Amino acid sequence: MKFPLLIFSKEGESCISFFSLTEKSVFQLDVLQSLKDCRCVGSSHGWLVILNEKSDPFLVDIVSETRFQLPGKETFPHIQAIREIENEEFEIKYKREKDSFCYSLKTLQEWLMVKAILSGIPSCNTKYTVITMYNLHCKSKLALCRPGDNGWTGLLGEHESYDDIICHENLLCALGYGPSVEIWDLNESTQKSKMIIQVPCPRNLIEARKFYPRDLYTSKWYLVSSCQDLFLVMRYIGEFVRYDGEVIYEGDTLTDYTSQPLVCPYKTVGLNVYKLDCKQKKWLQVETLNDVALFIGGNHSASVLVKEYPGCKASAIYFTDDYWDRMDEDIYYGGHDMGVFLMKDGSIEPFFDCDQERFEPPPFWMVPN
Repeated sequence: MKFPLLIFSKEGESCISFFSLTEKSVFQLDVLQSLKDCRCVGSSHGWLVILNEKSDPFLVDIVSETRFQLPGKETFPHIQAIREIENEEFEIKYKREKDSFCYSLKTLQEWLMVKAILSGIPSCNTKYTVITMYNLHCKSKLALCRPGDNGWTGLLGEHESYDDIICHENLLCALGYGPSVEIWDLNESTQKSKMIIQVPCPRNLIEARKFYPRDLYTSKWYLVSSCQDLFLVMRYIGEFVRYDGEVIYEGDTLTDYTSQPLVCPYKTVGLNVYKLDCKQKKWLQVETLNDVALFIGGNHSASVLVKEYPGCKASAIYFTDDYWDRMDEDIYYGGHDMGVFLMKDGSIEPFFDCDQERFEPPPFWMVPN
């Protein structure tokens, strides 16, 4: 079994499969069969962060089958009380809220945690930290826990919401509006951030917003560390993409010759990469990653040297679907938006042969950090 690995579920099968990018082969492991009704919310350092069938989080190492339970859902900073009611529904009382809210089991799984990462490998380091972006009124807040903790500790940040998180040398870096980077020192017990790198929005990023108007496209932002560099990856997704690749308005999916709208799934159409220049406090657009490949999606955003991982393409970005807001809106697609972006010519191509358009649960990358 060689990394990087894509974890995915084949349509009509009850098992979880792996695709090895190095070996160009698909295989299965028995350890993941019990996770079919769970939801993966993170992949970091070779471990998965999973929400079980009751939406309680735990860690699992797919190789050794080791599992570590994490503090329960009722211990998140914004939750005052939670109880299970009939028909697999949960009633949640939020702090600073008068009313309680009811969620189905599936909705709670999809809503509770946006993304989770690790600061290190649990089997090698008892001082590792689990950091998560959790959902509070459609805004991503931050919380963490360490081995032995009975609950999740909220982090006090300057941003209202965050787009991505990574760990680099025991520093937590969170991507906020701007785009700017907020940093916490995980060696310290304080909940307050250590510093904020305020960076002006690059001009070509502003110009890209004109090229990708919000009524036709959405965008997702990622942080990736590579050696001593920090990269910002901008991913542009067409909301409704026709079979010929044209991005259209939702109203254009309706036609006169059929009562059903055209099936036009959302699709990634372009990516831009910027490198942080700390001295100038600028995001500088880069045209090549040289011998580096990036991996983004629901996983801990990562980079690899292609010479160490045969099968990976140089100066390329491998991506999986993490458009959570629209992943379950249609029976014909969801979890499908994955591929590899080649920076040399801006093209996007598949990295393995699969004509499946709906993946549930969505695919995840497992990449060594």
